[in-house]
Amino acid sequence: MAELVAGAFLQSSFQVIFEKLASVDIRDYFSSKNVDDLVKELNIALNSINHVLEEAEIKQYQIIYVKKWLDKLKHVVYEADQLLDEISTDAMLNKLKAESEPLTTNLLGVVSVLGLAEGPSASNEGLVSWKPSKRLSSTALVDESSIYGRDVDKEELIKFLLAGNDSGTQVPIISIVGLGGMGKTTLAKLVYNNNKIEEHFELKAWVYVSESYDVVGLTKAILKSFNPSADGEYLDQLQHQLQHMLMGKKYLLVLDDIWNGNVEYWEQLLLPFNHGSFGSKIIVTTREKEVAYHVVKSTMLCDLRQLVKSDCWRLFVTHAFQGKSVCDYPKLESIGRKIMDKCEGLPLAIISLGQLLRKKFSQDEWMKILETDMWRLSDVDNKINPVLRLSYHNLPSDQKRCFAFCSIFPKGYTFEKDELIKLWMAEGLLKCCGSYKSEEEFGNEIFGDLESISFFQQSFDKTYGTYEHYVMYNLVNDLAKSVSGEFCMQIEGARVEGSLERTRHIRFSLRSNCLNKLLETTCELKGLRSLILDVHRGTLISNNVQLDLFSRLNFLRTLSFRWCGLSELVDEISNIKLLRYLDLSFTEITSLPDSICMLYNLQTILLQGCELTELPSNFSKLINLRHLELPYLKKMPKHIGKLNSLQTLPYFVVEEKNGSDLKELEKLNHLHGKICIDGLGYVFDPEDAVTANLKDKKYLEELYMIFYDRKKEVDDSIVESNVSVLEALQPNRSLKRLSISQYRGNRFPNWIRGCHLPNLVSLQMRHCGLCSHLPPLGQLPSLRELSISNCKRIKIIGEELYGNNSKIDAFRSLEVLEFQRMENLEEWLCHEGFLSLKELTIKDCPKLKRALPQHLPSLQKLSIINCNKLEASMPEGDNILELCLKGCDSILIKELPTSLKKLVLCENRHTEFFVEHILGNNAYLAELCLDLSGFVECPSLDLRCYNSLRTLSIIGWRSSSLSFSLYLFTNLHSLYLYNCPELVSFPEGGLPSNLSCFSIFDCPKLIASREEWGLFQLNSLKEFRVSDEFENVESFPEENLLPPNLRILLLYKCSKLRIMNYKGFLHLLSLSHLKIYNCPSLERLPEKGLPKRRNESGGIQFVISQM
Repeated sequence: MAELVAGAFLQSSFQVIFEKLASVDIRDYFSSKNVDDLVKELNIALNSINHVLEEAEIKQYQIIYVKKWLDKLKHVVYEADQLLDEISTDAMLNKLKAESEPLTTNLLGVVSVLGLAEGPSASNEGLVSWKPSKRLSSTALVDESSIYGRDVDKEELIKFLLAGNDSGTQVPIISIVGLGGMGKTTLAKLVYNNNKIEEHFELKAWVYVSESYDVVGLTKAILKSFNPSADGEYLDQLQHQLQHMLMGKKYLLVLDDIWNGNVEYWEQLLLPFNHGSFGSKIIVTTREKEVAYHVVKSTMLCDLRQLVKSDCWRLFVTHAFQGKSVCDYPKLESIGRKIMDKCEGLPLAIISLGQLLRKKFSQDEWMKILETDMWRLSDVDNKINPVLRLSYHNLPSDQKRCFAFCSIFPKGYTFEKDELIKLWMAEGLLKCCGSYKSEEEFGNEIFGDLESISFFQQSFDKTYGTYEHYVMYNLVNDLAKSVSGEFCMQIEGARVEGSLERTRHIRFSLRSNCLNKLLETTCELKGLRSLILDVHRGTLISNNVQLDLFSRLNFLRTLSFRWCGLSELVDEISNIKLLRYLDLSFTEITSLPDSICMLYNLQTILLQGCELTELPSNFSKLINLRHLELPYLKKMPKHIGKLNSLQTLPYFVVEEKNGSDLKELEKLNHLHGKICIDGLGYVFDPEDAVTANLKDKKYLEELYMIFYDRKKEVDDSIVESNVSVLEALQPNRSLKRLSISQYRGNRFPNWIRGCHLPNLVSLQMRHCGLCSHLPPLGQLPSLRELSISNCKRIKIIGEELYGNNSKIDAFRSLEVLEFQRMENLEEWLCHEGFLSLKELTIKDCPKLKRALPQHLPSLQKLSIINCNKLEASMPEGDNILELCLKGCDSILIKELPTSLKKLVLCENRHTEFFVEHILGNNAYLAELCLDLSGFVECPSLDLRCYNSLRTLSIIGWRSSSLSFSLYLFTNLHSLYLYNCPELVSFPEGGLPSNLSCFSIFDCPKLIASREEWGLFQLNSLKEFRVSDEFENVESFPEENLLPPNLRILLLYKCSKLRIMNYKGFLHLLSLSHLKIYNCPSLERLPEKGLPKRRNESGGIQFVISQM
């Protein structure tokens, strides 16, 4: 084969074509001589362009003719690849006769196009030679310590945000303005995540603003960022929800990357935001001063400038030298300073180029970067940063193609690594990896390389508190779109702009009902390879549109209907015989057509969130399937064991009366990640378990075993079969997480030991009701989490738990330990050890008498709940942050650590401690729940956590007044008073000024004085819950009793309340929820007085039970 220039975009494409031509299917389909002749002609053509291909990649930015030539070349390569895939599939299925003419005729088109090389090669002046780049290795996400030169900007912004900044009726707006890559978003994040800002604002939201935003879509995004459960379709509806969510709240909203200069749009968007509390702020980031000054009308402007030279150098050294001493490399320092100067103070450019240079750490390589002509080239529209383009051009060919595909993502779109790798795989971008490495492994390497040069950035997921998602900076997204050109298209509105003639990949991002019409247009693109729908949940796709798509788009490799309102998939799906990736997640599909089993090229099927109960009977024909995401199924498809390429199978169910189904797992030795095997109680023959061959599934990291069966009675045969089956299910040594539940054996397997599971980090044992002893878990050297629950026959946890290890070495890695619902556990023989233990939970162990480990230097969280016979001292630990003692009558507390932030003491009738002394010494509590029901007389509490306490619950107070002043707790947001029959009034000073949630249950004397509380003036109060008989009170609430900003009112067990007083509701314009439970005497709701429009349905949301 011709030796291609390393790094050229099309290099790996040509490589794939040659490999396909050399495949057995193609050579058998045609005569080998015809194939060899064609390869020879292609070789000649490639040799003729070998010396100009790379120059063409560089010159395309200046000479439009060269760009057109490259685009035409890419187009023909797509056609050739498409044709070879089709022939390979037909050859595999033996559907066509062997005829060589179509192949030769069509693929010779590649040769003729390659002949165009003479045009671009006419002038060899200024050629740049790039050597192959070594594979880049992954690096960790840069933290705050790697950000330079923005301290002054950060402090000024924080100071402004914490100040009052009276702007009249308008919420103050701060604009961060700067060039792309200047660090606007990074600065906003530094401020947004600052601890002072966290404490200062009640509500925070971060929203990315797309380049083509509309007011409805952006309002909805803001609303859901404040409250993920909110929803709606119409602007008026959304803005009313937003207005009442922000009513009286001090909020911070960040709108990242605003482009739209439409003043009318912006003014309409801002309408709900002037109803927040004084001190609320909005931060926007934008490249345009025009937007900051004249559109958003900023109160403060932060104009980001290029980094000063010293900060540039510190940033450059951090990424280019990474821990190495600059003094040891004087020549590189000299070259590096010159390269740094070319970055013109742009942080993103310095980071990207620095990470690239770190991988090319030699004087020669750095000089090539310094002297390249790429610095002097410019795009026609001059949008792409030259440093980022230089980083891109130094990537190997396969990385270039994978990166270009990412242009299908909209700006600000967050994606998962595995999701993107599966899409790359479907497009055939991971083929040139050699036989020793899977496509998934190769994809992981490429992803890591692109992340290491900051083309991908980790994105924090607020919902799950993880960094499992990624995003591309806008400048990087622009670069991806530039290099993919006309071959990738995003459609965000109802109209398609530009030519789609050569488009191969389309993503629809729609929030309107124009999808069917757009899909009809899409059907004209016969060469389309990817169709991804990112539409509003439930958007309907008609059967007629499906028929049109599947009959005309025969070359699709990727098809995603995720979240679409799709109730069935038509049989004609089988027409898309090249399909590799099918996403039907969260659709309304209840069954799949049998014809789907003819899609032999399928690699990935995603079905989670569907209502499927079983798969087609011929599902095992999908022999190339690698990733199968499933909902809960009643049974597995027949012969699923034939799918021996499967890497993802999260769920496997053994059907009743078919325990031998477990043997289907025998050859699935490429399974990765996790698998849950349900119905193991139906397996009676241990040979079936041996055949399942879990021991050789070396890539499995998580294994969940459920021994559920329908039989309630357990005889000796069931016990023995459970024991022998579990013993035969020994997993691989690399397993990290193991769960065993509903096990009916009377002993645990011998393989739960350190020598068999050296890498196990998490172990759960649940409902193993016949086991009386635990295995030697202390021998597991890597175990960090251990949870044991519902093991009814265990009476003593003793020496066997620690195994043969010395007591100190046992559980040396354990951080989390839980014993729950162990109803017969009487004694825990504790030993030294547990030096790494951070969380200890003992719950619902009513017979446990002793004891607790005493020396736990790392302990941060201790919960002992419903263990009323336990007699022990609380473990010593200076680092305890959370302590919960509930239903424990004989726990001795000597003193509490001063670091404590959460304390719950409930239902502890005989707990020995001096509550005044213990609580008086703690100044950092944020949450306190205190049950004083067992006290003969109430203690004189001296709480000093005035600035830190945010939640206070008091149960069983026996005095007429509280012994401490509530108004001193300036940050108290939630107050709960339960069963305080003698409490008459609040102390002098009244309620805390920032109280937002107030619950008072069974405090009759206090309720009687409610008109003296001053609730009406408490503007911060949003939720009020009350439970009282309301003796001698016929109607509630009194006029002007409740504050006007109240949103939620709950009445519970108000047994004598007859009438809801409409006058008490007249001023409650913010009320959105009225909840009434167990109020049997209540005759009617107020006929008037309730606000008329408060939520999506057009009125107050009522919840009424047993009225």
